[in-house]
Amino acid sequence: MDSKTINEIKEKIHYEVSRTAPPEGFPKFHDIPKERYTSDEFYELEMEYVFNDSWVIAGRVEEIPNSGDYFTFKKLKEPMIIIRGADGVIRCFYNTCQHRGAPVVREEKGSDRRLRCQYHSWTYDITDGALIALPDERDFVDLDRSTRNLPRVSCDTFGGFIFVNKNPEAAPLLDYLGDAAQMLEPLHCENLREVYRQSIVVPCNWKVTAEAFLEVYHFKHIHSNKDGWAVLDNRRAVMGLFDGGHSRMTTGYSEQHVKRQGMDSWDDWKPLDNGDFAIIQTENTDFLNMLDCTSTAVSYFPNYIIPLGSFGFPVLLFWPIDKRNTLLEWWYYAPKDWEGDELPTHWKIRSEQFDQIMDEDKYNMAPMQESLESPALTGIPINYQERRIWHLHEQIDEKIGEDRIPEHLRVQKLLAPYIESA
Repeated sequence: MDSKTINEIKEKIHYEVSRTAPPEGFPKFHDIPKERYTSDEFYELEMEYVFNDSWVIAGRVEEIPNSGDYFTFKKLKEPMIIIRGADGVIRCFYNTCQHRGAPVVREEKGSDRRLRCQYHSWTYDITDGALIALPDERDFVDLDRSTRNLPRVSCDTFGGFIFVNKNPEAAPLLDYLGDAAQMLEPLHCENLREVYRQSIVVPCNWKVTAEAFLEVYHFKHIHSNKDGWAVLDNRRAVMGLFDGGHSRMTTGYSEQHVKRQGMDSWDDWKPLDNGDFAIIQTENTDFLNMLDCTSTAVSYFPNYIIPLGSFGFPVLLFWPIDKRNTLLEWWYYAPKDWEGDELPTHWKIRSEQFDQIMDEDKYNMAPMQESLESPALTGIPINYQERRIWHLHEQIDEKIGEDRIPEHLRVQKLLAPYIESA
């Protein structure tokens, strides 16, 4: 993100503070049909056309540093194995032996020179998944090994993250991320390391979970501290919408937090004292200053949101278990400047603070799902501040295809005039 864009964001925040209504000509949203969160039909459409054809984060490059290192991945329902080949390239295969369907690896992570099914010892190459050996091959009539290779899953890396896409003909990852990639590029994420990770199962639809992080309309009502004031001012929130369902949100600090941070005003974006935290090394100091003095998050379609920060950040991942349950994970990454696995005190405090925020967010989610399934709620009205939610739903319909969605479940395409480009 360049200085011009950063200044434009600051100007837009000034506009947001001063406005008394949505911008002239901004469209009125019809209610989002609540059945998009409750119906079996719509859930199955999402699984088939959204999650079967989207790039999702599966792990990190440093998890498998050497040839033959692997970990298994099941978040997209089918069992997969992500492995670094003999040539050093990371690939993804289905963890399914092509004889009788047993897994070719059973451990969640490990390292091996070959992938060998423990049922009948059919053996596969770690680089291309080719079937290279099997016992008693003579007993198979006209067996063509070339047709029995491990099926491939599209796999690529960006910023140290490993992405997979079940579509073998998927568009290239960087094309998929598009202009939204600029939000991570200055931070050299490949140099960051995991601080800690957490996961919980939330009893609600995956979109209910994700949408909690697509707006700050709720912030002062859920996240106010014991003195009754919130860190962020939702009136100072600016949204950026990108092609492909990706989006950005930058929110200025509240007056109370501005004073606490020693800033002259909310738009005084200058380096702050982050105490014991090591700062991400980047040439783009203007961007780092903005991250210090605002809450800035980027959302990548369909299911990962990254609240960025100058000394590190969590990656939030929302995995559908079924239409009523979601696996919510958060993986925290930062420059690692300490030895050993024991977290320093300042990171222990930070992890507890962030976990508390996550706990506050999940508080409403179970009763929300119950209400979505109740006749008391007829639809979901969305306001201008919540337009990232509408943007998510538009892209879901784009991926599924309007002709496949019953008319009463569709959302109208309204936001094309508001899409940003780099």
